[in-house]
Amino acid sequence: MSGAIIAGRAYGHRATLELAGDTLTWRAHRGSLQPTPENIVTTIHDVRDVRWIEQAFSLPGGVLGVLGGLWTYTEGLVWGALALAAAAAMIAHRRLRPRLYLGLDLGNRELVMKVAVASAADARALVGRIERARATGELPATPPALP
Repeated sequence: MSGAIIAGRAYGHRATLELAGDTLTWRAHRGSLQPTPENIVTTIHDVRDVRWIEQAFSLPGGVLGVLGGLWTYTEGLVWGALALAAAAAMIAHRRLRPRLYLGLDLGNRELVMKVAVASAADARALVGRIERARATGELPATPPALP
């Protein structure tokens, strides 16, 4: 995992989280009209809380499925079947392509990234590494270097 780059999107723009040993380097852009670069360097030991979210259910698909069931009885089999087919497609799509989010709480700042599928394994490994460091009370081997 050391030396990995987790890519994704934050604030509506491309963002990266580089891992070098215990050091994390966050690079993103804030704002929409004139994006301001945001570069944060910290260590896994400074992370107060970490979250990994895999959104694998489609709420609109579930609602459409319920409506399709109701429409089968009230509006007829054709409309109900069409709604149920669309709901099944939406649910299957989200199940096969979940939304992946990584959240890091640094105390004074919270970093949230929608993780690219190609970086999901590295992001999961980072979450595990941070959780182990927090659970054991591990301290950094050396103080972090200034960027």
